[in-house]
Amino acid sequence: MDQGHPHPTPAARLRTLLDDAREASRCEVMPACHDALSARLIERAGFRVAFMSGFAVSASGLALPDAGLISYGEQLSVGQNICAAIDTRRLLVIGDGDTGFGGSGNVRRTIEGYAKAGFAGVSIEDQVYPKRCAYSGGVAV
Repeated sequence: MDQGHPHPTPAARLRTLLDDAREASRCEVMPACHDALSARLIERAGFRVAFMSGFAVSASGLALPDAGLISYGEQLSVGQNICAAIDTRRLLVIGDGDTGFGGSGNVRRTIEGYAKAGFAGVSIEDQVYPKRCAYSGGVAV
């Protein structure tokens, strides 16, 4: 449990879930979601963790690849909708934080915003700008 909170945060529950999987030598399957409906379907299917994929958000929202075209605000808005649509006690969501959407201040803002939205975790890519879709090759860090 976190300091003074009667219920563990999504981040604390994610750490426990991953620790338990590691101890049991088990992989935790983590399907990708791109909106509230896909997250709800993942939850109903019984998964315990999902990943809000930046590629999936960009592809479904803009019909374009994950090439730095989705803004922090757009990504956060999708994440807020996802976390509001699910029971975060049943499904934990890790959000794609892209490159943090700028410098170190932006990275901090991204992490704090994602935590406030209800994400259990955030992934941050260490890439130079402009970023490239990790699937396309030629990524520079």
